[in-house]
Amino acid sequence: MQIEREQLSKILGVDVPESVRSVGAVTHDSRAVEPGGAFVAIPGFTVDGTTFVPQAMQRGAALVVAEQDVSNAPTVVVPDARAALADLATAIAGHPSRDLVVYGITGTNGKTTSSYVLHAILTAAYGAERTGVMTTAEIVVGHDREVAVRTTGEAPVVQGNLNRMRDAGVTHVVLETSSHGIHLHRVRGTHYAAALFTNLTRDHIDLHGSMEDYYLTKRQLFEWCDGPKLSNVDDEYGARLAQEVPGTLTFGRAEDADYRIADVRVVGAGTEFVLNSPHGELRLKTPLLGDYNVHNVAGAAAIALETGMDAHVLERAVTEMAQVPGRFERVPEARGRGFEVVVDYAHTDVGLELVLQVAREVLQAQGGTGRLICVYGAAGDRDPAKRPLMGQVASRLSDLNIITTDDAYTEDPQQIADQVMAGADARDTTVVLDRRAAIRQALEVARPGDVVVVAGKGHEHVQHLPTGDVDFHDATVVTELLAE
Repeated sequence: MQIEREQLSKILGVDVPESVRSVGAVTHDSRAVEPGGAFVAIPGFTVDGTTFVPQAMQRGAALVVAEQDVSNAPTVVVPDARAALADLATAIAGHPSRDLVVYGITGTNGKTTSSYVLHAILTAAYGAERTGVMTTAEIVVGHDREVAVRTTGEAPVVQGNLNRMRDAGVTHVVLETSSHGIHLHRVRGTHYAAALFTNLTRDHIDLHGSMEDYYLTKRQLFEWCDGPKLSNVDDEYGARLAQEVPGTLTFGRAEDADYRIADVRVVGAGTEFVLNSPHGELRLKTPLLGDYNVHNVAGAAAIALETGMDAHVLERAVTEMAQVPGRFERVPEARGRGFEVVVDYAHTDVGLELVLQVAREVLQAQGGTGRLICVYGAAGDRDPAKRPLMGQVASRLSDLNIITTDDAYTEDPQQIADQVMAGADARDTTVVLDRRAAIRQALEVARPGDVVVVAGKGHEHVQHLPTGDVDFHDATVVTELLAE
C-alpha cells in the first residue's frame, strides 16, 4: 500500500521532506530496501543504522527515518526509530490484524507448545486454510510452512506475514509474542483479540535488566488485549497478572482457578487430565508429556473455549495433534536401537529441569533400569548467571552429561563451557565443544532402555559461532549419526 506524504507526516508525527511524495515499502535492513521505499535507521546494540544510509540510498530509498539528522539524504528525525518502523509497517500492510482474530501467547517457557496446541484446535474448527501461526519454530500460512528466523520478527516481518495471511484467506492467527517483540516494538500496531500467559522464569535479563521489568513488559500484552485473557495461576507472576489486569481469567491446578486441572495421568505415550471449566468438565488426552505440557494444553484449551470453541472439536484436536518441533521431540529412528532420543529447546536452568524431569518419567515408565544421558550447553552473549545453574540441574537429574556448544555468538565456547562446568559434578560430566561430536558420543554410549536428551537448540537450523553461522539441526544430526 502506498502511503502519501501527508499521511506519512501524521504517522511519524513530523513533517516529511517535500521531495518525498509517497512510500510503498519499509525496512530496517539496507540490503532489503525497495526503490521508493523507506529505510529506518535503528540504533542497534552494536552498530547504528545510520551507518547504512548510503547503501539504502544506492538501492533507491525515498525516505530515511532516524533518531538523528543524516546528511545527503531526505530524512525525518523521530524520537523512537523502532516505533516509527512499526507504525510505517502497519500502515503499509493495511492494518491486517483488524481483519483477523489474533491470539497472543507470551511467557518464558511454553509459548511455542501452547501456540501449536491452539493452532491445532483452530485448525480442527476452521480448517487449515483459515488458520495461521507465527512461532519461534516456524511460520504457517494455511498449508504453507517456513522456518522462522526469530521468535517475534521485526515489525515489517510481523505485519507482512499478517497481511499475507489475510490475503490467503486466513481468519484466525496464533502469534507467539516474546518480551523482545513487545519491548522492541516488533508487535506494535497489532490488534490482539485474546491473550495467554504461560509463566515467567529468569531469562533475557541482558535485555530487561531485572525480573520486574521483564514481567512488566510481558504484562503489556494483556493491557493491549480487549478480548479474553488467560493466565497461569500456578505461576507466581501469572497469579499477580490476574490480580493486576481486570478481566483476566486463570487456569492451573489451584482450587480457585477458573479452568482447573485435575486427575492428571500418564497413559501410554501421552497424558490424560480433566479440565473443570465454566463450560463444564472436559477430559483431555494429549500426546504431550509432562506437567508443564498439561498447563500448556490447559491454557490453549481455556482461551479457545473463551472465544467460543466447541468442546468436542477441542477434545478431538488435542488428542490428534502432532509433535511440536524441538519441544520434547522424539527422534523415531532411535527406537529401533532400543533407546529414546529427545530433542528439546530447553536453554535455561528451569527449562532444562522440566525436560529432564519428564525424561526421567519416561525412563520410569519403561521400567526404570535405563540411564538418562544429557547433551546441553549455554548460549553466549546472554545472562551468564544461569550457566552454573544449568550444570547443577543436569548433574542432579541426569546420569551422564556432556557439556557442548550452543549458540556461542561472540563468546569463547570454552569459557562458556567452563562456567557451566562450575556448577556441574565432574564425576558425571565431560566437555565436548564440537556439538556434532558431543551428540555422537552420547549415541555411542547409549544402551537399550536409555533416554538421550539433546537440549538447547530444539527446532533451530543454524548454530551461531564466533567464526560465523553454520547449518545445524539437532534432530537431523541425530538421524544422520544413527544412520552412520
